[in-house]
Amino acid sequence: MKKTLNINAGTALLLNEQSDALLGFDSININAGSVVASRKVYDKLVGMGASINSGSMNIIEVAGEIVELAGNSVITASMTFDGCFIICDGNLMIEDAKGLTGVTGIYANRIFHPDSVDLNAVKGITASRRIIYPEKAKLHLSGITLGDDAHIVLESTHHWVHGNVTALESSALEKLMLKGVSFQCRKLIIRAGLYEKFSGMFKADSFVFVPDDHAFVDDITLDAATSLLYGEKLFVCGDLMVPHDQASHLSGFSSLIVKGKATMPISAAKDFRACGRADEYDMYEGILLTVNGEETLDHEQLQTAIAMGIVYTLRVNGEFAFLDDVTAEDIDAIASIQCNGEIFAPGRARGPLVGKLKSINGEILDISEYTNSNNGTGEETEGESCINAGTYRL
Repeated sequence: MKKTLNINAGTALLLNEQSDALLGFDSININAGSVVASRKVYDKLVGMGASINSGSMNIIEVAGEIVELAGNSVITASMTFDGCFIICDGNLMIEDAKGLTGVTGIYANRIFHPDSVDLNAVKGITASRRIIYPEKAKLHLSGITLGDDAHIVLESTHHWVHGNVTALESSALEKLMLKGVSFQCRKLIIRAGLYEKFSGMFKADSFVFVPDDHAFVDDITLDAATSLLYGEKLFVCGDLMVPHDQASHLSGFSSLIVKGKATMPISAAKDFRACGRADEYDMYEGILLTVNGEETLDHEQLQTAIAMGIVYTLRVNGEFAFLDDVTAEDIDAIASIQCNGEIFAPGRARGPLVGKLKSINGEILDISEYTNSNNGTGEETEGESCINAGTYRL
């Protein structure tokens, strides 16, 4: 019996060439957002005929003992890694390069260090980004909100923020200004009426100005309670989702500003434009069906939708199967398809499906391949092993 190993992970760290975890399999499939592999492990996998699909692939030369550090680890002068290769699948802060004396190499997602630290003498550094901040600044690795308690948690110094600073409360800004606190950030989100008075406290790469009379939220999904909770004027700093059966609640707003993407049914466009605007629009027809993983539809479900006048817009990240009883006429229940993965369908339905595709990063396959692999149950079968993990380490 053919033995298959499927590894699905956000990050795959493939570094231990001595491991026998991958032996004994006839085929190996690795699907990961990012892959970090030593040259020896990568060559070994290629020799085994492994399939590696990744948004980011890093092949690194590893020598010496591997030391894996947790994300947001800090390198200080007192540390010793002589003869070691450092792996950090996250943020690595380097306060003093003396702590890296004798390392054989470094891999990190992002490396942060003050401008006084010179890393030119450190060999073998691989990082998606190197970020330099002022020596005397207090480093923040994520965004911060300056609320009424900010005067307690923030020191009287300059704060360098790798993210957004949200400043919406006048009382908090008054206290911070009296303490001489200042900020440098990627984006400043501030009420328009506060900026003129407090602009000297901030240096930012970009700005978002929130109207003084609008409530503020990040991402939000519209429902009956939204206008009741926030009032008729709402500023959405992130994305707005309008489900097909909640679009009538747009009538509860006199002003709706969306700085991200507004996703809504086409039928809601007129009502949205009457009260709002967005930086980006994503319009869908009928019912939006988003799949992250695996889903199926059969003949009965599709015929019921047609009888009720329903159409589906499909957004697939993974596998979507139209089962063996689906006919060409059933595909009338599908408005459009965007797929990052695989679609399975019987031969008679595949032609009409192609006409519904807006985009596909993957394949349309015969439904027999789906049913043979899992008997139509979505469960792995004998001879196939699956590992699903946020981070897979070898």
